[in-house]
Amino acid sequence: MLYKVPISPNGALGPGTTLALSGPATAIDPSTPNLNGIDATPDGSTLVVAHSALGALFRVDPITGASAAIDVDGLIPGTPDGLLVSGRSLWVVENFANTLARVTLSPDLASGVITSTITSPLFHVPTTVARHGDRLAVVNGRFDLGLPPPFGPGAPPGTEFDVVLVRAH
Repeated sequence: MLYKVPISPNGALGPGTTLALSGPATAIDPSTPNLNGIDATPDGSTLVVAHSALGALFRVDPITGASAAIDVDGLIPGTPDGLLVSGRSLWVVENFANTLARVTLSPDLASGVITSTITSPLFHVPTTVARHGDRLAVVNGRFDLGLPPPFGPGAPPGTEFDVVLVRAH
């Protein structure tokens, strides 16, 4: 299930709605996070979701909830997390691999090829990514210090969290 909360131009939150999913994106592994990252194509006609447990990407119809795989070789199982769709580029945060992978998508979004990767000693289990001008802002989740409940105690008090800026290439 996906949840949608509309945000008005003035920032007020509207009532939430749910979208029941069907197809391969519905696979559940109760021992680990499943659907994590989500972004929409620029026209809003397709949602792209990351399934961490499967190490897979899916496209989802935002009206029907029907899902289909995006065939991409080379993603590390257990790591796909935050996503950013930018034209035919899809940036995939691979959290525990401390990697940001650029996937060039086919026009129909049915497949993609990893065309570059970005790593940095400043990455500490990044969880999401956003565009900031000609750079990408990568948010460190610090799960290297402990997973959040219910999977573990989480990062100790006083842990610093940060955002790392990298050039999109």
